[in-house]
Amino acid sequence: MLSLIFSLGTGHFLGAMRIDGFRPAADFKADMDKWIDRFHAAPAIDGQKVLVPGDPEREIEAERKANGINLLEPVVNDLKGLAERFDIEF
Repeated sequence: MLSLIFSLGTGHFLGAMRIDGFRPAADFKADMDKWIDRFHAAPAIDGQKVLVPGDPEREIEAERKANGINLLEPVVNDLKGLAERFDIEF
């Protein structure tokens, strides 16, 4: 599936391809793992980590699984109200 979207004179291209139409998926995944490992091993500037797409999301997911998600008090109050309304334990 290929899509081309224009917005205010700016073009965006989004494409999706089946990797196994070009090469075995396992080979592609192994090569991607090597690519990611090489990027992570690269020297960073100013003490920052070298990241690849998805790294920040994986890090915050692990942190939230371990420590939970901080919610604002109004959100907690809304959830409590819904729990009462539907007679479920909060």
